[in-house]
Amino acid sequence: KSISTERTFQQDTMDIRWLKSLLTSMLEKITFQLRDSKRLAGCLTVKIRYTSFDTYTRQLKLPYTASDHVLLARALELFDKLYDRRMRLRLIGVRLSDLVHGHHQIDLFEDSHEMVRLYQAMDRIRSKYGQHKLYRATGQGMVSDKRMVNAFARD
Repeated sequence: KSISTERTFQQDTMDIRWLKSLLTSMLEKITFQLRDSKRLAGCLTVKIRYTSFDTYTRQLKLPYTASDHVLLARALELFDKLYDRRMRLRLIGVRLSDLVHGHHQIDLFEDSHEMVRLYQAMDRIRSKYGQHKLYRATGQGMVSDKRMVNAFARD
């Protein structure tokens, strides 16, 4: 089983900043679903499709986790390895697989008690008010009048 999301664009794009912003938003969405279903992921996959319809994926096995910051760092690394052409992209996706039931185990070196409590507080807010009421600033795109907008609303 897996949890995934992908996005096909109305207009193909080379805007790396926006693509990474969208990837951040997508990953936040599925990591919330992962924690909400009390699961951990052991494999992360990033997918891109160029204008030419050439599709590439990279996956990474990792210690079981449900932490945004761990998965996000690895997803951005995979994206940087995948996007090696100067061509427009028409699709980006992310998948968490190798799922197991369980709760997040604090990593002695990467996590702190405050980080775990922060995720719990964020998840409570998202559960109560909706997933798109709370998000990272890096998961947002900028528009010309400098207002922050949801990265999913680009088209």
